[in-house]
Amino acid sequence: MNTESTPFRSEVEPLRCQFEAWRRTRKHGEHIPESLWEAAAKLAGVFGVGRVSRVLGVGYYALKERAQDGCQPNRSGHEAAAFIELPLPAPIPRSDYVVEWEDGRGAKMTLRLAPGSGSEVLALAQAFWRRQP
Repeated sequence: MNTESTPFRSEVEPLRCQFEAWRRTRKHGEHIPESLWEAAAKLAGVFGVGRVSRVLGVGYYALKERAQDGCQPNRSGHEAAAFIELPLPAPIPRSDYVVEWEDGRGAKMTLRLAPGSGSEVLALAQAFWRRQP
């Protein structure tokens, strides 16, 4: 992986210079300023934690944690959707329904029912299964 690509270099170089300036002027034991961490986490969300941590000279896991905590946008620059509501499709109008039964002896029964006329199906099914051979 080429860490010196033009978009990467143009984005990370100013921040790398800020890190170097801070390191030259910092006091012993002083922590990295939050503004630098935030900028690094933002770049890590775009270019990857490993790549950014190497160039800036910061710890991989510390940067990874900050990049995850910051809920950075994905590589396309858009927030990932958490929920998408889709409308239900309209039901397909049916002119009739077909119900078929067949018992083990080969007797068959076929019903063609109009929508909403299902109340008779139970009685017809019971009659079919209870009939005598």
